Amino acid sequence: MTPPEANLLEEKLVELERRFTDSAREIKELRALIPRAAQRELEEIKDEWHGVHYKWWIFTLAGALLMFCLSYALYTKLGWVADQRALPAGNDWLLRRLPLVNTLPILSWGWFALHLYAVGAAVAYSPRRIPFLIFLLTVYMVVRTAFVFLSPIGAPAGMVDMRLHDAIFSRILGTWTFMNEFVFSGHTAIPFLFFLFFKTPGLKRLMLAGSLVMAAAVLLSRNHYSVDVIAAFFMAYSVYALSKAGYERLLEPLFRTTSA
Repeated sequence: MTPPEANLLEEKLVELERRFTDSAREIKELRALIPRAAQRELEEIKDEWHGVHYKWWIFTLAGALLMFCLSYALYTKLGWVADQRALPAGNDWLLRRLPLVNTLPILSWGWFALHLYAVGAAVAYSPRRIPFLIFLLTVYMVVRTAFVFLSPIGAPAGMVDMRLHDAIFSRILGTWTFMNEFVFSGHTAIPFLFFLFFKTPGLKRLMLAGSLVMAAAVLLSRNHYSVDVIAAFFMAYSVYALSKAGYERLLEPLFRTTSA
């Protein structure tokens, strides 16, 4: 090896050694950031819970949970009644032009994972607004129950029925889900309600994306008509506005809590 070649090789080795040193330092710095980031998250959660007025928060939460249980009882009763009807399938222009895709994993495991995360985030970062969230879901339950009970349309043709072929929903058929509940799409509406509920941009983006994914999934699997999905966004917004107005006018003055 000639001296120039040896010098060039030495320079490359020095440069490579410098890069390894820089990379090791950056990795060490990143590792140091992890505990600090986790500590900041814990401090943020602690601060949120520190601001809770526990006495009135518990009273409000208990009242909201009672209303939610009553709305659930109404839903199960009227949902069962609705299932006793033989309803005709509708003729959907959009569904006829979409491919049929089995999206059941998204509609079951994905749906539950998204909502478990949403509930966890609400408990951690918005504890003062938990009573409002329960009240919001109660109003949603009552409104959707009315739509399910009054709907004159049965299942779309060719539906990949998640209530019969999915490991999760097949076990809750007749309690949390029924055969004739199409108007409007709960898979689409509930994530959109969480999108409206959350204040932080990251959570709002996640819930909006989840709502759009669920909308596409129920259409591709024929689990809803296109009008069910479109109506879900409008109904969710209406339910949120109605719930917010009702909570601020009725429950907040009564229990002296804040929904901010």
